[in-house]
Amino acid sequence: MAHVWIIDDNAEMAQAVRLMVELLGHTGEVFTSAADAEQALLERTPPQIILLDLNMPTVSGDEFLQSVRRRNEFADIRIVMLTSEFAESERERLLSLGADNYLTKPIDLDDLEKALADLDTA
Repeated sequence: MAHVWIIDDNAEMAQAVRLMVELLGHTGEVFTSAADAEQALLERTPPQIILLDLNMPTVSGDEFLQSVRRRNEFADIRIVMLTSEFAESERERLLSLGADNYLTKPIDLDDLEKALADLDTA
């Protein structure tokens, strides 16, 4: 069982993903801004996995991803990017920035289960 942070500015989407995470046997916590999640990373025990929306105001998902990847103390956090648009070039770009996986919204429970299982075995 992993502790998973869901970071998405759409609170309804974030809560729906949290419910799926918990249905799969993990614990979930929601942040509706990357800035709040960044602050929490500095103040609390970090999660094992972050499900991160790509398109958010103020601090975007890819900015947050790069910020986390620059800090050695967060190197073990697995990050799955969430976006409503699939493009192979975007997937490759995010993986090159340090994302561990990429899921397209709306999130399919089977795809989420596979992504979380892949992270557990990686």
